[in-house]
Amino acid sequence: MEHGTRAASGAETVPAPKVTGSGVEPPVAAEVQQAFGHLEQAAPAFGARWAAELWCTPPVMESDLRMPPGVAAGEPLEASWEGHRIAGESWGEGPTVYLVHGWGGRRPHMGMFVKPLVEAGHRVVAFDLPSHNESESGALKPGRTTIVECGKAVEAVIREHGPARAVVAHSLGAKAAVLAAGRGAAVERFVFLAPMGDFSLYLDLFAHRHGFGPRIRDRLRRRLDQRLGVPLFDTDIPRAASATGYPPLLLIHDPDDLDSLYETSEEIAEAWPGARLLPTKGLGRLAHYRILRHRPGILAGVAFINEHGIHERSVNEHSVNEHRVGAPGASVTPLGS
Repeated sequence: MEHGTRAASGAETVPAPKVTGSGVEPPVAAEVQQAFGHLEQAAPAFGARWAAELWCTPPVMESDLRMPPGVAAGEPLEASWEGHRIAGESWGEGPTVYLVHGWGGRRPHMGMFVKPLVEAGHRVVAFDLPSHNESESGALKPGRTTIVECGKAVEAVIREHGPARAVVAHSLGAKAAVLAAGRGAAVERFVFLAPMGDFSLYLDLFAHRHGFGPRIRDRLRRRLDQRLGVPLFDTDIPRAASATGYPPLLLIHDPDDLDSLYETSEEIAEAWPGARLLPTKGLGRLAHYRILRHRPGILAGVAFINEHGIHERSVNEHSVNEHRVGAPGASVTPLGS
């Protein structure tokens, strides 16, 4: 594994990826892996076209479609970007906080934030990204979308429903939120839960899972650059962050996360002046998803949005010490599980 795997044709694939994944996504069929292995040698351009369609297709994962207990259905709302409909709902009154789910997710995944934010005096807006759940697709075929389209959708929702007191975003949603702010969306502060790492890591994982090598991988990246209208790697948070003006940022991440490495948040925090990083503890193999139900982390995020100091506060009877990047010798005390 450390030296990569062999495709069906015997050709060397890309090296084994740093991001391994938790296994939540459905496995790639052996027939698909074999086909990509042959295309790597015989027709890499065709393989890249096929790979681009798969890359832009959010996975369908088994998950609850309902909001958590105690959260009633919100008031339906919509927004549109370039003629495409985005579906969502809202709760409460006050400064608006937007909840942005990750790749393959849907708005109920962020539902644990609704009740505490409403109780704290906020209006909460949750919505589905393009080609997810109830929202329409964009320029691509139905069921497909891109990170740039997701960023445009977040920007459109904020433009339609008012400036953001905060945006709480998970995984790829954090990338989309940064792109939205870079496009001019008014955002006072961010809370990122297990933000997605650099796309170079996921290209390696994608190639590894599908059984193709560097010939298709490199062509895939170039096709994605063309499809997005910007280099794919320019949408990574450390590169895109400067366009946001660096509003206050809290990162919450678990070192056990297999879907987005903890070092991703460390790198973002180093690149984002004044960012705060709070590690959770012991969420295990499914940390990337369990963090959305992790009450200490949720309460820490709500406290940050409310501008209450999170330094040395008790959160659900767990000690929380903020780690402000750039402070020599700053300690990191994990949020309890």
